[in-house]
Amino acid sequence: MSTVVAEVDRHRAVSAVGGVRYDALVAALCTVFLGGAYLDVWAHVHVPELETFFTPWHAVFYAGFFAVAVVTIGPLLRRRGRGATWSDALPAGYDRSVIGVLVFALGGVLDMLWHVVFGVEADVEALLSPSHLLLASGAALFLTGPLRAAWRRNDRVAPWPAIVSLGLLLSIFSFFTQYAHHFGRPWPAAGNRPTATVFSTVAPDPVFRNAEIQNLYVAHGFGVGAVLLQAVLLSAIVLLAVRRWGPRLPVGAFTLVFGLNAVLIGAARDQLHLLPGVIAAGVAADVMLRVLRPSLARARSLRWFALAVPGVYFALYFTNLALTRGVWWSVPLWSGAVVLAGVVGWLASWLLAPPAIPGETCP
Repeated sequence: MSTVVAEVDRHRAVSAVGGVRYDALVAALCTVFLGGAYLDVWAHVHVPELETFFTPWHAVFYAGFFAVAVVTIGPLLRRRGRGATWSDALPAGYDRSVIGVLVFALGGVLDMLWHVVFGVEADVEALLSPSHLLLASGAALFLTGPLRAAWRRNDRVAPWPAIVSLGLLLSIFSFFTQYAHHFGRPWPAAGNRPTATVFSTVAPDPVFRNAEIQNLYVAHGFGVGAVLLQAVLLSAIVLLAVRRWGPRLPVGAFTLVFGLNAVLIGAARDQLHLLPGVIAAGVAADVMLRVLRPSLARARSLRWFALAVPGVYFALYFTNLALTRGVWWSVPLWSGAVVLAGVVGWLASWLLAPPAIPGETCP
């Protein structure tokens, strides 16, 4: 009997380490960390000759990481000293956060060595270098600690730290896909219309008209591709939240997720004038969540919601762009991109809630 009581007391003590207040602390520090990463993007955009690892922007970035690491690993070291197991010593949901911290630390060392050997990358290559992708993997794991913790609890309403974590998850994807992001380069903006006819290459490609690549084709293709890729990522984040909490998400949840993402990448890429459209899209998504009440049990509502959110998001994006910078794309082009963004969300809903297979029983 005493053994059982001791075991219960131990589990109560361990669970007390976590909770919403702990999640809030982690989410706040993770926001500082990712803000430092986007600050480094701003520096590379505005200081193109930047060619050293030791910069004040890297200092903010890694200081944020060390703060997250201390808060993440601290409970493990404290509880392990009292005889708790690895899994019991950590708040629920933070086991993968510890792995993420270790992976990120390894990536940081490799990144510094990579820069010493190969120099500092620029543009797209900086987002695809192996050391940076290792950093991204580790960061994604600890940025989602508050989300995993909330997922495992029985909170009636999704807590705000989990919503912030969702926004950070979307933003880490945005960070590493800037080369195909509607904020990274708004191709439909009037100022981005090509002035030259031909995209010059080393050798002609007979697939294209007159064996030359037309600049309009490149600008259209990059722009539509960015819309579709980001619609996939946006839909994944939205449907993940709906899958777990549905209408129990707090009022303003999607406004925060979309807004946090837009502030980070918009500030880094000098595109904050596009923020109002994103905020309006977040408000629209929150309203549709209350009206449609999508869930696995309400598949039809789920599909309409999944269709509408990315469609409305990009419709408002093009509207915002037209009002601030002008849009040079034709109506069939930009309207088709909006429709396809909605279709992407609609298709994603079938992955989340596929139709029943005749003769197959649920496990």
